[in-house]
Amino acid sequence: MKSRKLFAMIVLAAIFTFAAVAQPRMGERGENRGEAQVKRIKEKVGLTDEQTAKIKEILQKSREEARAEFENSDGDRESMRESMKKRTEKTDAEIVKILTKVQKPKYEEYKKERQKEMQERMRERQ
Repeated sequence: MKSRKLFAMIVLAAIFTFAAVAQPRMGERGENRGEAQVKRIKEKVGLTDEQTAKIKEILQKSREEARAEFENSDGDRESMRESMKKRTEKTDAEIVKILTKVQKPKYEEYKKERQKEMQERMRERQ
């Protein structure tokens, strides 16, 4: 009897753990990640609807390029890292082109905040 209850509790715990892990983190997984990123930029920088649409296209194109590079990669992490760096620089340059003089410093601040958040997440993983 005790072993049945223990087994049932273990199964329930496993189910709840799996369900929690499978849930998207803060709504930023898969396709939602791009929407969330555009929304954050719009709020931080103060984009117009036209700028928002253009940035959404730029980011979507960048994600598609990244996916294609990953699928065609040979597993060389250093090569992928260098490719990602170049793609990020290219994407940022395209975004900056559509921003006003007032928005550009706000975008730079946004990028610094995101970089700091990423560094904190990397520290947490170690």
